[in-house]
Amino acid sequence: MKNMILAVSAVSAVATSANAGFQGFVASVRTSGAYTIMDIFAGVSNASDKFLNVYDANISTTVSGGFYQAAGLLNKTWKPDSAGFSSTRSSIDSFMTAGTYSGGAYGGEYYASTNTQADPNFTGTTWNATPASQAVTSVPPNAGWYTTDPTSVDNSAESLAGLTGRVNGTNGQFATHGIWVAHLVLSGTNRQIGTDVSFAGFASIKDGISGALSQGSSSFAAVPAPGALALLGLAGFAARRRRA
Repeated sequence: MKNMILAVSAVSAVATSANAGFQGFVASVRTSGAYTIMDIFAGVSNASDKFLNVYDANISTTVSGGFYQAAGLLNKTWKPDSAGFSSTRSSIDSFMTAGTYSGGAYGGEYYASTNTQADPNFTGTTWNATPASQAVTSVPPNAGWYTTDPTSVDNSAESLAGLTGRVNGTNGQFATHGIWVAHLVLSGTNRQIGTDVSFAGFASIKDGISGALSQGSSSFAAVPAPGALALLGLAGFAARRRRA
């Protein structure tokens, strides 16, 4: 799994403690057959924290064809399939969510929450398809989505320990738990978030201990690969030798 090295900077938050509420986005990136799957979590610090919404999100890809949408009326938009949750749901389909249906463990399951709703920036048929509408392979600017029932069992933070192909967004390395918020699929293998996909936005979390609202921004941003970092280090060493 191709984990990226990410630049880390402070996340802005309205919270009573640096250890409370929204910590930053965290991704699970993995290859499945001819596709790359990226699951995004709103990272939090407490198992009792609750997701409220993602907003002002700007999500894009440089991959030809955009984000992959499976065939069928229920699969070709960003609304999660709420017509029938079963273990046969294809993982090769892009959608947003506000947690995991019935609070089940995320790993290997694709039970997106029925309580997920879009804000008005999902215009036209980008959220609710019609038989004639085209597959929505891009995300509208400043998109947002939220849970209609913050108290639902769907809206449960799960442990991120051992998360497959973990990639930390801004400040995401401090997140010990997370609520599933997006499932992005790309054609091709070994795609990378922060390079092939840009994901940046804000999230609101209700702290499960203090009850405080935490809001902050987070993004995935690439920095030079290890080889490039080594070359930079050698350049710096050579410069120091010349000054000596």
